[in-house]
Amino acid sequence: MGAGADSDSTMDPARLMGLLGLALRAGKLQVGFSAVEQAVHRGKMPLVIVATDMGASQRTRALRMEPVRGFVTGVVTGADLAASLGRNKLSIVSVCDPGFVDGIRKLG
Repeated sequence: MGAGADSDSTMDPARLMGLLGLALRAGKLQVGFSAVEQAVHRGKMPLVIVATDMGASQRTRALRMEPVRGFVTGVVTGADLAASLGRNKLSIVSVCDPGFVDGIRKLG
């Protein structure tokens, strides 16, 4: 999977949120734009999950991040991400751990 955006509308949002919750508890989830950006710049090759309702300019900036393992778009809203991960507002997260990346990819 390259740096292009993947439309994963067939992915089950509830199962995705479950895996992201596990990744958060395991300390393997980067939460928020600056944390995701840091992971990318450190060369950790994250899989980036972008909320469907992310602002246009921030979305463009996010989808240009490189190097990444890919993007998951069109699955969850920012409100869903925030609620399930215990935040007030959230539009982007990423996972670097290969086990979680594989698990998320198998959902789609």
